[in-house]
Amino acid sequence: MKSWMNILLFGLITSGVVAQTTPEAAVSAALRNHPLVKAATFEVQAKKYAEKTALKLPNPEVNAESPTGEFYAVGVLQSFEFPTVYARQKQVAQAETALAQTGQRVSENELRYTVRSLYLELQVAEHLLRQWVTRDSLYQAIAATAVRQFEGGEIDVLQKIFAENEAGDVHQERLAAEQTALTLRKQLATLTGLSDVGTLLPLGLDSLGAALAANIANNPSVAFEQQSLRVAEKQVGLAKSLDLPSFSLGYLNQGARTTPLDYRFRVTVGIPLWVGQYRAGRQNAESQAQAAQSRAEGQLQAVELQMGRTQTEAATALQKVRYHELQALPRSRSLIAAALRMREAGQVDYVTFLRTLDQAFAIQREHAAQVQSFETARIKLLYLVGQ
Repeated sequence: MKSWMNILLFGLITSGVVAQTTPEAAVSAALRNHPLVKAATFEVQAKKYAEKTALKLPNPEVNAESPTGEFYAVGVLQSFEFPTVYARQKQVAQAETALAQTGQRVSENELRYTVRSLYLELQVAEHLLRQWVTRDSLYQAIAATAVRQFEGGEIDVLQKIFAENEAGDVHQERLAAEQTALTLRKQLATLTGLSDVGTLLPLGLDSLGAALAANIANNPSVAFEQQSLRVAEKQVGLAKSLDLPSFSLGYLNQGARTTPLDYRFRVTVGIPLWVGQYRAGRQNAESQAQAAQSRAEGQLQAVELQMGRTQTEAATALQKVRYHELQALPRSRSLIAAALRMREAGQVDYVTFLRTLDQAFAIQREHAAQVQSFETARIKLLYLVGQ
């Protein structure tokens, strides 16, 4: 029994390794290295450059003609929209830049959520792996003892086979846990751009429930839809300004060479005569704005529902974690100690002994699952508030 207890104690000691990489360090690395974040940054730059082209002035026309049939005169013509059009084009461009910046926040928020979730998955996988390694070592020792006792005539073949089968099953679970942890570690390294993720923080409650109350005012997805509405409203203003008159100013001598300078200029005014097409353009922009308004309201409602559901999930998981810490985990340790003691004294057979151990270790796995449930909800709450 002493050797079995030493195996368990060694497993507990080695599970408390000092961490090297925190979740926020992984998030910071991903924000520096991930291609989607870089793409969002370039999109913002592109929109800022687009602001400089918001005027969209047509090129001046330079022409040479002979109005009198006696000589060629060189003329120039420049067309203009009504000044309001240029002002509103600038407003649309600025609103689109703000939309791109909000989109950048959405991309960063999505990446933070993905990295934290994957980090948590790896934490759980490595936590369970340490349990399986400890349990595998224990079960291999138990199986070896059972073989010796069978050969000495102390137990029957049923107990020997059961012990060997349980040891084999646990060993396969350990191998599967190793593969899962290795795969998740590679995925986290790829996502963060780190060549070596290093040692993670041990699995545990990060905030002790402090994140259960949160405000969705800063949710990037809601902000994106609201900014999309502002863009649509600016588009409505631009559409309304398109039915204003346009102008052109030119210079051309259409008379004799001695024609005074004052009579060589020409000014034209474009009359917005086709009212129907301008009205249709305005109605189209207004419909787009109404659609954007509905999307913003729908997104806000969806986030509010997610927030309420996630807060409930977090509170439920936290309650279960507290129960496991205060009652279930101490019972599992007592079960393991009692089972080892009773097996050593010969008071229980290997079938009962191993089933008791399995139940005790199942309690520990359930505790890890509830910690994961709470941390998953906490990460989701941070995601919903844009943190």
